[in-house]
Amino acid sequence: MDDAPRYPLADTIERRFSSRRFASTPLAHDTIETLLEAARWAPSYGNRQSWRFIIARSQEALEALRATLTRGNAYAKAAPILIALCGAPEDGQIVDGKEYYLMDCGLALENLLLQATELGLHSHPMGGFDEAGARVALGIPEHVRVLALTAIGYPGAFEDLDERTLERELRPRGRKPIDEMRAYDRWDWT
Repeated sequence: MDDAPRYPLADTIERRFSSRRFASTPLAHDTIETLLEAARWAPSYGNRQSWRFIIARSQEALEALRATLTRGNAYAKAAPILIALCGAPEDGQIVDGKEYYLMDCGLALENLLLQATELGLHSHPMGGFDEAGARVALGIPEHVRVLALTAIGYPGAFEDLDERTLERELRPRGRKPIDEMRAYDRWDWT
């Protein structure tokens, strides 16, 4: 794994990482709206903008959504908000079996994550949760997918993390070498 970019990157991209440290300090309404505004301006197939975000910030909504997290994502319970990224297949274009709403939702989430980094916030998108439970917790209709949960908050203290989570937090960031993800002109992987 490479632990540093080989080529110059935009500062926000280079600084963004999925932290597990969250302070319980509430986020201002304008801060949350700024994150959502960044998501709103994401590219979208056919400009369908099929993403939907539900922000759990009340104690009741947070407790219900936190209960859906897997054990490995327990660190996210410290975050002052959890955001559910939702999408419905019928909202987005499906062409030749390709569900473009998934791409659109991923692009919107990345904009939100980059904006969080720009605002000095920590963020961590997660797939480790009970989707049916999250749907119930937030009153989401059955036909809508809950694609990801994202914990967002101000940076927390290292000493608040358990030993296993601290080890994961301090692990160097790494990416596969570029040669493993790039080919020119034709498929180059066996």
